[in-house]
Amino acid sequence: MALSRVLWIATAAVASVVTCFYGALTTHMWLRARVVLGPMPTEAHETLSRLLDVSRQGDRLKLTRVALFYGGVSALVVAIVAREWLGLIVTAAPFALIVWLDVRTTTAPTALILGTSTHSSIRRQRAIKHRLSPLRVVSLLDVEVPWDASLANEMVLDCFRTTNEDDWWLVITRLMEIAPILAIDAAAETPGVFREGRHILGADLWRKCLFLTPPDGSAPILDRLLPAPRILRQDLRIVRYEEAPHAIAVMVAQLGRR
Repeated sequence: MALSRVLWIATAAVASVVTCFYGALTTHMWLRARVVLGPMPTEAHETLSRLLDVSRQGDRLKLTRVALFYGGVSALVVAIVAREWLGLIVTAAPFALIVWLDVRTTTAPTALILGTSTHSSIRRQRAIKHRLSPLRVVSLLDVEVPWDASLANEMVLDCFRTTNEDDWWLVITRLMEIAPILAIDAAAETPGVFREGRHILGADLWRKCLFLTPPDGSAPILDRLLPAPRILRQDLRIVRYEEAPHAIAVMVAQLGRR
């Protein structure tokens, strides 16, 4: 058997594994999100695309898509010139990755995590993400943790951190509207989190919000914002940090039964 034929077979085998693997991931996420959240409105998809464009990873994702597209076209041209049908299998892999990337980054989030960018808060988001997988759990946390590269790499596609800090409020309020579940760190005493908490209580978003506290139950944000008109503390969902993944999973189950 000619060496070129062996190379085509080997390349096609790898490409078929990649295509099947990412195709399965794409289908799983799309179907699960549709079951829990229902059909995604076109407006929500367009909003997420625009928010992704102003995020830190927006330019990198565009370059990745372009590279995959031209890689697929190049593979197709080579296959046609070589008259090798196995080239069609090789060509499918880059386009399967493009579809996966689109679904992975623009599927509506099921939960939005609000808080400060600490190592523990990013790990908390990851724990919730693992519990809800393949549903999306997003945030605006700064996931670029230099001493924990694996955590940063895992969470980068779930973070809408902006390149321009002036855009954060527009991004966060749009995500609050789209996500059916919110979770805010009620112990994070920063101006940004306080503003988020005030918006949640003032815009009647508290009904879909989970308020997270440390083990001692302290919630300075709520202490400052409550009492509020028509809102009693006992009406809020308040849980400890470690209970967040389970509590949000229960809220997701309730969404699926609507």
